[in-house]
Amino acid sequence: MPYMIGGPDPSLLAELAGKLRDDPEVTIRRIVGPPERPSLLAVDMPPARAGALQAQYGTRLTIEPDAPVELY
Repeated sequence: MPYMIGGPDPSLLAELAGKLRDDPEVTIRRIVGPPERPSLLAVDMPPARAGALQAQYGTRLTIEPDAPVELY
């Protein structure tokens, strides 16, 4: 399932991206911004993994399901 991960601390997002690269449950689809200071991560992961990350990082990160943009 696709998720967007963001937060106010780019160094925390960079650290998380490094950890997620080694996680077999996660595929990083896109890193928005420079790799050393990203502003957003677009990833694919199971909902249980997203919940575990939210529990681990609390309010330091926002983890939300990513839905396709629908034109009307």
